[in-house]
Amino acid sequence: MTDPKQSKTAAQSAVLAEGLKIRASAFARLRHTVIPRENRFRFLVAAATVGVIGLVALPDRTEATVDTPAEMVAAVPTLDISRFDMGLEDAFTPKVTVKTVTLKSGDNLGPLLQRNGLSGQQAYRVTKAFGEVYKPRNLRAGQSFDLYFTENSLDHMTFKPNVETTVFVDRDSVTEDGEFYTARKVAAEFKYETIGVKATIENSLYVDATKLGAPDKVVVQFANIYEYSVDFQRDIQPGDAFEMFFEVARDQKGNIVKAGDLLYTSFSPRGKTSEYWLFEDKKGRENFYDAAGKTAKRKLRATPVNGARLSSSYGRRRHPVLGYRKMHTGVDFAAPRGTPILAAGSGTIERANRYGSFGNYIRIRHTDGYKTAYAHLKGFARGVKSGAYVKQDQVIGYVGTTGRSTGPHLHYEVIHNGKKINPRRLSQLSGKPLAKSQRPAFDAQRKDTDTLRARSEVITPKLEISGTLSVEALSE
Repeated sequence: MTDPKQSKTAAQSAVLAEGLKIRASAFARLRHTVIPRENRFRFLVAAATVGVIGLVALPDRTEATVDTPAEMVAAVPTLDISRFDMGLEDAFTPKVTVKTVTLKSGDNLGPLLQRNGLSGQQAYRVTKAFGEVYKPRNLRAGQSFDLYFTENSLDHMTFKPNVETTVFVDRDSVTEDGEFYTARKVAAEFKYETIGVKATIENSLYVDATKLGAPDKVVVQFANIYEYSVDFQRDIQPGDAFEMFFEVARDQKGNIVKAGDLLYTSFSPRGKTSEYWLFEDKKGRENFYDAAGKTAKRKLRATPVNGARLSSSYGRRRHPVLGYRKMHTGVDFAAPRGTPILAAGSGTIERANRYGSFGNYIRIRHTDGYKTAYAHLKGFARGVKSGAYVKQDQVIGYVGTTGRSTGPHLHYEVIHNGKKINPRRLSQLSGKPLAKSQRPAFDAQRKDTDTLRARSEVITPKLEISGTLSVEALSE
């Protein structure tokens, strides 16, 4: 008759032996299941224990040794050697690293990748896959790429050119010829809404508008609309009212991540209010028009130099060189030498050469009897010569101090039907009107925009209450 104790011991021995067999098999097949140093001793003890139990469990007529192994088996279950994943610890998992690299001026993606751990072949294949979803020539200095390496092999690369787009490059396969990659471009979806900001100028247009939450892009658009009729350095005074109504995109947390189009503007410099609405014509061209359908863009600019200081106005003055009073037939803008000068309007150049006390001089003939003149230039822009046609806002020359001049500045004149007039009067000129066929569509668009304004949030400055409150004024 079989001894129950001996049978139990044999069964336990068989289980442990099977576990040891599985563990040994795992060592042979799986390179990552290496026994950690701290487990070697326990593993050897367990293996020795199994060996002893196996010897005791062999068929033997001698009954004197049956009880001893049973006591030893009772202490064995503290180590489960049937698990072959004992080596899956931090020290044995593949090392993943992330590296962020940035394009420098004159750099290309391929050489950048090679400088950061990729072979020439890998860099070529990553760049080729990347180019299938994003044009490499659109890359700009300062843009960054995140590289994800497993040990020394590139698994992924991500690139975010803007808040809306992310480009992913992933390792697709590994063959005898090396690693191959695929790319995909994912566009994020944002919730667009319309908001407005409305206030009066206390510090500056930029400071006051951005303080209320207007993005830089919107403020720049606003300035571009009024730059033809308003001198932002001289015409704006504290208390002038402004309003901007525009689209924004928000993320899931409600933060503004992108500015959309400016849809409506209102500005009241010198107490005169001008309103403009965005409209896209049948040819897909966008522009801003007032309620009468006239564009915000004037025939001629009031100021042909950005950021310049008005150093002398139109009218009689004491001449700084000649010393006596005489008529100043233009306005002078002081600016650093080399500052670009813009064509006030589109037209044909009548002359571009040296012209007496004016030094280097340009005169442009526009439509409706208008001409503009620019004097004391340091030099002329490329292609600027007599008979050449220039467009409004095109750079035609650079501020200098040639001719009869006491320092770098631009002398700017406006001539109408042969008579020199005050350039400040250009702000009174109206813009080009919409065609009659476009008016119904514009009026409908303007009505829709005004309805949207009435339904949207308008952000205004918070009311700040100053002063002290007397304790006696409080009721008991």
